[in-house]
Amino acid sequence: MLIKFGFPQSGVWTLPTLDTPVPESPFENEFLTQMFNLTMKVSTPLTIAIVYFTTVHYLNPIIRQRQLRKYREKNPEAKDKKLTEKELKKLPAAPYAIATTSIFKALVLLHNVFLCVYSVWTFVGMTSSIFSTMDLFKGDILPSFYEALNLENYTVKKRDIFFHTICDSNKGIFSSIITKEGRPNLELFGYWFYISKFYEVLDTIVILLKGRPSSLLQSYHHAGAMMCMWAGIRFQSPPIWIFVVFNSFIHSLMYFYFSLSCLRIRVPIIFKRILTSLQITQFIVGGSFAVLHSFVYIIDTSMGPSDSLTLVNCVSTPDQALPVILNVAYLAPLTALFAAFYIESYLKRNKQ
Repeated sequence: MLIKFGFPQSGVWTLPTLDTPVPESPFENEFLTQMFNLTMKVSTPLTIAIVYFTTVHYLNPIIRQRQLRKYREKNPEAKDKKLTEKELKKLPAAPYAIATTSIFKALVLLHNVFLCVYSVWTFVGMTSSIFSTMDLFKGDILPSFYEALNLENYTVKKRDIFFHTICDSNKGIFSSIITKEGRPNLELFGYWFYISKFYEVLDTIVILLKGRPSSLLQSYHHAGAMMCMWAGIRFQSPPIWIFVVFNSFIHSLMYFYFSLSCLRIRVPIIFKRILTSLQITQFIVGGSFAVLHSFVYIIDTSMGPSDSLTLVNCVSTPDQALPVILNVAYLAPLTALFAAFYIESYLKRNKQ
């Protein structure tokens, strides 16, 4: 067996020391390297996430009052009526003047098209990187270990190759070997995906300018994603590939739908329902699969086949375990918020 399953090694789930050196920048450009080092500081995503979250929930009551005022102007008979929370949520949007201009609508369309194309690029690029690295392990790296273990006739299991590809810090998808061969690795794809989480804040700005409050689901989603992606790339935790691959796939569909909406192309409700179901599924499956990585042991390829072969844990340090804990802690309430959204948007609406 080239991998085995077992309990995580002792000490992995202890308090992290957070003294892991910052990973080497994947860029040669000096400006991009400086940006990489700056955004690897915990203060960067934490400050942006806190400012974003608090600003949104400071502005929400202002937007709600604007909606209420516009509603009462159009419905004088409701001037003194006190609306329930449910009625407040159903108030018509009260867009600001800029949101009604053609330029704004064109920019929103470009924003959605850009994120759709970028998400497709990330998904295709990351999955291609995984498959090409699996070929590298199958053809050049693992065969020498078969011989050392007298496994010449061993039937290669894709499971063995896959987990070595994901977990091997020396030659896997986080290593510079892939980059030297001209293929971007997980650090590069993951870093740009992390940066995209800051850019996606524009989604919230668009909603506010269109005269609707931003939901807790959206603000929690964006703020938490910044911290989870930072932790995964900062500590090069193998399971972060799940976030990049799963989320980029869902975002490809989501921003495609948003682009169609901008073009006033009506999308069947079943598509939106499936999309929400896929989002919930990615949280449950992705979170569970991330935890599974900590129970996987692979051959330590840094030792060489002629040395005494040892097994190393896929998640081998408390710092690498921290992103797993953060992601699971983040996904639990996020799944509940999406489930509540699904019930409110589809099940209750169907009954009505």
